Amino acid sequence: MSGGLAPAIGQELIERIEAHSVLAWPAQVVEHTADGWVLRATPGLQGRGRSNHALAPPRSLDADEIRAALQRVGAFATGHGIECGIQVGPLEVHTPLLDEVAIRGWEIQQSVLVMTGATEAISAGGLVADGSGEGGFVLEITDHVTPEWAAAWQLCEPGRDNVQAHLDTVFKLMAGSARFARAGDSAVGIFVEHDGIVGLFCLAVNPSSRRQGLGRKLVRGLLANCSAPVSYLQVFSGNEGAIGLYSGLGFTESYRYCHCVAPAGSF
Repeated sequence: MSGGLAPAIGQELIERIEAHSVLAWPAQVVEHTADGWVLRATPGLQGRGRSNHALAPPRSLDADEIRAALQRVGAFATGHGIECGIQVGPLEVHTPLLDEVAIRGWEIQQSVLVMTGATEAISAGGLVADGSGEGGFVLEITDHVTPEWAAAWQLCEPGRDNVQAHLDTVFKLMAGSARFARAGDSAVGIFVEHDGIVGLFCLAVNPSSRRQGLGRKLVRGLLANCSAPVSYLQVFSGNEGAIGLYSGLGFTESYRYCHCVAPAGSF
């Protein structure tokens, strides 16, 4: 991140975005602790970060808090039969937590950028009310997963082997609150809008249709259907192509998080 790890937005908005994402991407089991941790488990969708990992509160933690929290997270994971992991963010406030899990031999995975933008400005020129948009781009939008959407997602991410697991778990829980959009078999995405914020998820373009501007049209088309002033999405820090696309649309990096996974058998 250029300029260090200072967040580009205020703490209050970071907390709102994190709360939004917890609801927007639901887990089968959720427990909120008195000190701000969120424990999440989706046993039917193993190894999927936010679906299963505990979320650290977006504030600094002292050594005693960290040790107690790691024991609690481990007990929760063992009780629900999932791998023990923590989503650590924002990174700029959690150096002590990262240091502690590193000492314990946890795997610290690639960081994820949370990028935010102004919905109206980004969506300008996107889809109009009748569903048509720039260059004849058309989105079909439903409030639940259709077989056609699932098939298109598989085509857009051909290496994905857990489509059915998503259908049976997270996507079933998202029905009614999320909107699932597809442009034929060429592009897919999900948006969830509430509390003045819209989050974008599962953005993907069919490999056979890439480098044709569909990613840009997809994002603008999704946001053209939203009225919330603030938008966000998440992208791996190593995905330079996607970061360039989103930056060109008007998104800017606001903060980062990463997933940390405990060694097998450590709890």
